[in-house]
Amino acid sequence: MADEAAYEAYLGELRTAFSGFEIRRKSEHRSQRLIAALLRFLTGGQNTSYMTSVVTTLGDAVYVPDAWFEWSALDRLLILRHEAVHMRQFRRLSWPGMALVYLVVPLPFVFAGGRAWLELEAYKETLTATWELKGSEAAQSRQLHDAIVARFTGSDYGWMWIRGTTIRRALEKHVRDLQK
Repeated sequence: MADEAAYEAYLGELRTAFSGFEIRRKSEHRSQRLIAALLRFLTGGQNTSYMTSVVTTLGDAVYVPDAWFEWSALDRLLILRHEAVHMRQFRRLSWPGMALVYLVVPLPFVFAGGRAWLELEAYKETLTATWELKGSEAAQSRQLHDAIVARFTGSDYGWMWIRGTTIRRALEKHVRDLQK
């Protein structure tokens, strides 16, 4: 019950901070279905999770899988903390800036440094939120770090970074910084 209250309170904070904040079901938006098809094509059929387990933020809109409301309130809160970073990035960089950095700079795949930079900023918030809401042990867990590294090096983000050790070191450094 406390997790649900914390989730609802955070929704209120997001509505205050972002006047256009909205949670939208991916399945109800043609653009999201088109993105899913494009990602499947660009990844040779390997990206099959876009509609079912990936949350996507575009501007102040957070697009969620249909199962979103079945996920625990704590998981939804942790994810929204991550997505709020992306909403702030959209404000800072603008739509054209985000598109350029996220999709092109310097390459669309393998060494997509712009996308990796934006996502690393958000995943650091994932670690911070995990630390605050689940404790230091959860934020330091090998399983969590492995899952994040897999996102960077796998088809979910179009193999945006092939050096998993670089990402792992950045995550470990962030957790050390949280300990200070």
